[in-house]
Amino acid sequence: MTKGSTLDANLSWTSGLPEGWQPLYHEVIYAIAAIAPFAKVVDAKEKFGEMRVYMKEFNEPVFDLIDAATAKSRTLCQMCGEKGLLSRNGGFYATVCSKHSEGFEPAKFSPMRHVRMIIPKPDGEDVDQTKEKPE
Repeated sequence: MTKGSTLDANLSWTSGLPEGWQPLYHEVIYAIAAIAPFAKVVDAKEKFGEMRVYMKEFNEPVFDLIDAATAKSRTLCQMCGEKGLLSRNGGFYATVCSKHSEGFEPAKFSPMRHVRMIIPKPDGEDVDQTKEKPE
C-alpha cells in the first residue's frame, strides 16, 4: 500500500461516523498520516457518545492523537459539530447540542472506562510506523 492509498483507505471510514464528527475524524487522520503514514484504520464509529478509531498497528504518538480526538468528540455534537454534552436517553448515549437534545438528559457519568494494555513484542519485532508494511 502506498502512503496515498493508506490515507484514502483511512478516510473511507468517514461515512460511518455521525456528520458532526466527520471534520474531527479528518483532522485526526491527517495528523496520524503525518507521523505514521502507513498506520491503517480498521474501524471508526460512534460508541456510547464518543468517536472511536481503531488502528491495525500504532505507536504511542498515534495513541495520543486518537485519545485527544476521542476526548474532543465528547464535547462536540455528533449531529452538527457544535458544542455538545454527553447525554443519554435510557441506555442510549450520544453527545448532542441543545438543538439536537430532544429526548436526552445530561449523562451523570460516561458509561465507558478506558483501560490500555500494551503488550511488549519480543526483542527485534518493533513496529516502525514510518515504513510501508507488507500485507
